[in-house]
Amino acid sequence: MNSINIVSKKTMSKLYQFTSVFIIILFVTGCGGSATVKKDTKKASGSYNTRPADSNKISTMSTDEKIKYAENLFSSALSTNTSNSEKNSLLSDALYISTHILVDSHQLKLSHEQTAFEISPEQYDYSLQLTNKIMGQLNNKQLTHEQNNQYLLTSTTLNLIAYQTASALTQLNMDFDSTKNEQWSLYYQLRAMTEFQLGQQSNAVKELIIRHSYLVSEAEKKANKSLIWNYLAGVNLNEQSLKSQTDANYKQTISDNETVYYGWLNLAKILRDSNDPQTMNNAINFWLQTYPVHQADRSFINHIIQTRQESVISVSHIAVLLPQQGKLAKPAKAIRDGIMASHYKSSLAANIQLRFYDTSNDAIQLAYQQAIDNGADFIIGPLAKSNVEALSNSTKISIPTLALNSLEVQQASAQKLNHLFQFGLSPEAAARMVAEKARKDGHYYAAIMAPNNNWGKRMKKAFATQWEKSGGVVVDTVEYDSSSHDFSDSIKSMLNIDLSESRKKEVSRTIGRKLEYTPRRRQDIDMLFMAAFPRQAKQIPLQVIYHHGETIPIYSTSHIVSNYQNARQNIDMDGVNFSDMPFLLGDAQDSASQQNTYQSTLYQRLFAMGVDSYQLAPYVEYLYKNPSESFSGDTGQIKINNQGHIIRTLPWAIFDQGIIKLEKPDFNGSNEMNGSNSNMSYNNASFH
Repeated sequence: MNSINIVSKKTMSKLYQFTSVFIIILFVTGCGGSATVKKDTKKASGSYNTRPADSNKISTMSTDEKIKYAENLFSSALSTNTSNSEKNSLLSDALYISTHILVDSHQLKLSHEQTAFEISPEQYDYSLQLTNKIMGQLNNKQLTHEQNNQYLLTSTTLNLIAYQTASALTQLNMDFDSTKNEQWSLYYQLRAMTEFQLGQQSNAVKELIIRHSYLVSEAEKKANKSLIWNYLAGVNLNEQSLKSQTDANYKQTISDNETVYYGWLNLAKILRDSNDPQTMNNAINFWLQTYPVHQADRSFINHIIQTRQESVISVSHIAVLLPQQGKLAKPAKAIRDGIMASHYKSSLAANIQLRFYDTSNDAIQLAYQQAIDNGADFIIGPLAKSNVEALSNSTKISIPTLALNSLEVQQASAQKLNHLFQFGLSPEAAARMVAEKARKDGHYYAAIMAPNNNWGKRMKKAFATQWEKSGGVVVDTVEYDSSSHDFSDSIKSMLNIDLSESRKKEVSRTIGRKLEYTPRRRQDIDMLFMAAFPRQAKQIPLQVIYHHGETIPIYSTSHIVSNYQNARQNIDMDGVNFSDMPFLLGDAQDSASQQNTYQSTLYQRLFAMGVDSYQLAPYVEYLYKNPSESFSGDTGQIKINNQGHIIRTLPWAIFDQGIIKLEKPDFNGSNEMNGSNSNMSYNNASFH
């Protein structure tokens, strides 16, 4: 079966290359006027003619069918016998279809959904190429009002997928009016995606709620409800309005859409906070009485609950594979302490056997098999990257296994087995988070400062790759000596201050006297990524300011902090944007990680990792199958991508007079499993 899929992908790739060449030839000959293209007024292959289909029909088509349909419309529009008005009409309809392919593809990327209708890179690239060609053929001066609308929506889509989010929002804030439901539907979907891309999940949900009223088919409505539920994962439930929503006087003062919004929030809170099926059922019945005509009806709620119950596993015997000797013994002990703290805090500890296996000698296959032979139904570990790699190449991963390290490149065998999940705290992942955050904040041109060692090179590469992948530009990269206290040369080089000083000296020599002169820095830097540890992080921001970079936002990782309690030690990092675990930033209440006695933030993070690895045990397969769902743990809001990697979203903060100042958290999920409580109910699939 796998060999068939591989052949199929290669064939598809060649098909698109061939079709792409054909369209280019068609495009060139159509524009040149010397060649004649026959007008095709007959039905094209399959059931697609050159007249526009309604949105319901298009929504049921596969991606290949949509591409073929858009091609037919495009080729008919290029016929020499087509009038200008008919040409624009056909092109606009083709644009509507190709735009939907791009929107669907970007939506999948944002929501990390795994569906049977995923769009391949070949399909995406070809659709983007076709969209640009269609737009190039439209005569803007002769477009009708609705055709202008479609042109605007497509232009907005192109900005959005290029992560030009500010430009997309500017376009969407222009006056928009249409008589077509499908245009309004696309308009509000684009608004939702833009808000989501900006990190404003609450606003994104509200846009989708408005969109719902413009949808006609049940399939479209069902998909929109699922998308709302997906976006709710990033909405903070602790809104004051939630409490007042039950007040009758308050309900009279808000709009219908706001009522629906708070209904969604209350429903998500019910499904998160209920600790047993009976309590949850009673709360849902009351919710249905309170919101009798809500978008989330009984069938939708039942679907969410059933999906969870089918995927959550019952765990009774957990094996932990950790080294007890060697260089990883101390980190392993911190993780082990976290696992034990989480275990003893759990109300089900008496029903779970917890057994540890020493992997110091790297005989990982033997330890793994011994754990299975002893009856383990869930495995935590191993920790060493070499052991994780050995397991990923194994064909004997027969039970869910949560490795405590991650490989940058997923091995194919592990991906097939769907039982190996990778939970790492890699510096590369932290650098990628910085890139994602800074792009969401609207920055485009980035500079990088990193130490001239292996760690610095890894951080620099990870940030730059993610930054450019999301449409940003790295304008400069400088390396500094990590053993130094003076970083002026690196900073002056990055800001072009050294060039400005050279010009000053040259002018002074020319005129024969000294100049009163303030060096000017380059102006094309939107933000600075500072890869550093505490000693360097206390010096670099001050020296950047000294060299006229006071307006440049600085972003970094949690590596800059050694002690959150020492305000005097952290005051020199005031204004630096950084992220860390909720537990360390004081944003996790009643946490098992608070039982740790470690002074080092490194070992505190490893302790929290142990806490979450234990609490994740019943939920890993559910999270893997439902990437829109999340688990709120001490190490962050946790999701699992389609490669089995743990993806964490962290709160962001700055230091203000050396004291932590949290950014308003958007990461607290609503349809999340709250790990802080640790009252895991494996049998009834309680999510709280």
